[in-house]
Amino acid sequence: MKNTKQTDNHPFRTGNHPFRTGPARLPALVTVLLAVLLLTPAEQSGAQTFTLEAETGGLWFSRNDVRIPNEGGTRFDMIDLIGSDFAPYYRLRLNMQILEHHKVRILFAPLTKSGTGIIVQEGPVLFANSEFASGIPLKGTYRFNTYRITYRYTFYDRGPWKLGAGLAGLIRDAKVQLVQDGRSDQDTDLGFVPLVHLFASRTLTDRLWVQLDAETLAGPQGRATDAALTVHYHLRDHLALFTGYRVLEGGADVDQVYNFSWINFLPFGLIWTF
Repeated sequence: MKNTKQTDNHPFRTGNHPFRTGPARLPALVTVLLAVLLLTPAEQSGAQTFTLEAETGGLWFSRNDVRIPNEGGTRFDMIDLIGSDFAPYYRLRLNMQILEHHKVRILFAPLTKSGTGIIVQEGPVLFANSEFASGIPLKGTYRFNTYRITYRYTFYDRGPWKLGAGLAGLIRDAKVQLVQDGRSDQDTDLGFVPLVHLFASRTLTDRLWVQLDAETLAGPQGRATDAALTVHYHLRDHLALFTGYRVLEGGADVDQVYNFSWINFLPFGLIWTF
């Protein structure tokens, strides 16, 4: 038996939070930002540049608690199935400096981890619309792909410090799936979430700087944070590398879904300016 259920409340979502908007608003946001980019004359901006960031490395889970549905489902630790070992990942980000203090960026960040383990408890595991036996191997898959567009305004740029803030629109493509002995069930979601963007960097030498980059939102039903503290080094003109630590944390506690995750990243990346 295979069941597929789509809900409007899933990992890292804000449920019916007042700041939540519908997916239909994202194309309008993208259109406006791209129009500003394309229609801004180069001589007016005086600072139009593009940078491409390629990030890779390893990730591991510290927490991934699941109960679907929240009322009537079985709460279990997804890490028992997918593991807490290192897994490779990658991200791609295009940054566009459209005016001296204004930047727009587009992010593609896929994330999927699967594994097989055993959930030890009394009675069956109730998940979505199915029952799975406890105490025998169970395959789990956790997916949280994100596609994001961010606008940032740099309000302070003096000496070694640069500070900025803005807004981000995130499209999530999420799934939690269980498979056992030919039986499969899953909870999937495709939706839009707005986030607040915060940025700070400090130059240490002519070639070295430290940077904090975060996008976050919290509400009564849940929260979401994607934040990175990184060290950057200029190899030569138009090329830099970086490393540091990233965390993707959040979850939701609503009628349909209970899920909270903490995902750690050890990133390594290159930045090419053109």
